[in-house]
Amino acid sequence: MICIVDKNNKIINIINTNIISADNERLFYPWNRLWCQYTSTEPFDYAKNRYINAAGVEFANRRDKIRWVEIGEITYGFDCAVDDITNFMAAYTPLMVNQDGETGYKVWLDKDKKGLVMLNYASMKKAYDTVRSSQLAAYVWYEDIKAKLIAVTEAEGKEKLEEVFPIGG
Repeated sequence: MICIVDKNNKIINIINTNIISADNERLFYPWNRLWCQYTSTEPFDYAKNRYINAAGVEFANRRDKIRWVEIGEITYGFDCAVDDITNFMAAYTPLMVNQDGETGYKVWLDKDKKGLVMLNYASMKKAYDTVRSSQLAAYVWYEDIKAKLIAVTEAEGKEKLEEVFPIGG
């Protein structure tokens, strides 16, 4: 995309092309907005939001990663994304209510293979407790990093954002 600027370098149009064909055309950057001053330099507020968003992606990865739980003498991997938690709770709830019984549940048998196994109440509770505590730790980590990023001032600069949460950019 290309920004068309007026004589004061204010963006008066944004067009969907990659070819600059006039003196008043400039490369488009994600922070450019119609009727705003054109800049090719990333504004601090845009950079700050980019770092907060990157921390959010890292948080989701931490929250949703497979948790490996030792059940008896076997270690199983439990998927932890939103849909997986729904499936887990559907299998675990009847056992939790009765605090007894068994249920079939699909887990990672190793890093490449999933399979259905029978798990009892104690095994499912251990998986639940492990996942819950590690997901809470991910939430605490994210809120801490986010607060630190929000607290960074423009005077401290983008270097401070990188120091708080390195993303290489």
